[in-house]
Amino acid sequence: MNPTPENQPAATPRRRRRAATNRKKPRLTESFANIKPKSVQFLWWPWIPLGKLTILEGEPDVGKSTMTLEWTCFTTLGEPFPATTIRGTHDPRSDQHLPPSDVILVGIEDDAADTVVPRLIANGADLERIHRMRVERDDDGITIPWIVPDDVNRLRDAIRETQAKLVIIDPIAAFMSERVRAGSDSSNRRALGYLVEVAAETGAAIVLVRHLNKAAGMDAKSRGGGSIAFTALTRSVIVAGRQPLSMQDEEDIDEYPRHVLASTKGNLGPDPDAVSYSLEPAPSNNDVAVVAWHGSVTISADQVVGADRARPDARKRAPERDEAVRVLLEILADGPMPSTKAIKQVREETGVSDKTVHAARLHAKVETKRVYGEKGITSYWEWVLPTTARHK
Repeated sequence: MNPTPENQPAATPRRRRRAATNRKKPRLTESFANIKPKSVQFLWWPWIPLGKLTILEGEPDVGKSTMTLEWTCFTTLGEPFPATTIRGTHDPRSDQHLPPSDVILVGIEDDAADTVVPRLIANGADLERIHRMRVERDDDGITIPWIVPDDVNRLRDAIRETQAKLVIIDPIAAFMSERVRAGSDSSNRRALGYLVEVAAETGAAIVLVRHLNKAAGMDAKSRGGGSIAFTALTRSVIVAGRQPLSMQDEEDIDEYPRHVLASTKGNLGPDPDAVSYSLEPAPSNNDVAVVAWHGSVTISADQVVGADRARPDARKRAPERDEAVRVLLEILADGPMPSTKAIKQVREETGVSDKTVHAARLHAKVETKRVYGEKGITSYWEWVLPTTARHK
């Protein structure tokens, strides 16, 4: 009969040492042979991996929040994201997509009722699948903000509750605890590490939105706002920026400005080609902007942020551009000319590329004019001498 607690022999120091010696200590290591390999899954291949952190960053007014709502729409409807090309070749892996899945929006900067919901409706998103964190208040009715890392467990529970596959935190800087020192990589790593764990445990893609810093001329990996720990701990970094005018057609420049998404970091797949897009009025609501996609373009993340090393050598380009300017002003002196004809003539006389002709037009401040055809539809574009040059 086993002794009861009352009649158990007293534990002597010798008996306690013997028990401690006999107790099996847990192993401090684990063999990699016990880890079953698995492939990385993607929400948008290879831009947004599931179970990982992704950053979307860029300057103001390039539609970062509008872009995340577009991704929300794709996710809730189970529709494929824009096709991806690798060095100009379409990769069928980007055609794969998840079934309709839920999304959690944390702290979108725009107002939910007059901006976010109208944009979601304009995109055709399934609103039943889109959630936000409930606002908590203290005893005085004051809002208790959701912050990292203090409230990460609430996010974990919310993801499990909804089975969400996409979480957007916009902007991440607004939700970092005041105890996280902005300039400390170690402090930020510890805080963000909790989000890394939540993504891995739930299998959700967590997208952090942030602005660029003011370090003009630095490469794309150095332009993200805040600590370098953000870039280090995320598996994918996407930068949004303005597409250079020299890469656009005349009607693109005059209609809706073109922007571009480029991959700054993506170590779970090949480097995808950048994707061009614009922000245009929704067909169902002209007061609401939606994303219009325009296919792949050849531009790097460093070029998007204007990194010094990505800029062409102006000493080599300037003579060609100046010669193109001279010829362009000469041929337009007799009057307006269709843009395609002007480009062709300048190229034939100077041997420069289309991009250099466009650069010459911008440098010379040559104006553009839309010429309408039947039914008010644009027929072509004209190039016209600058007003100051016409009055000389």
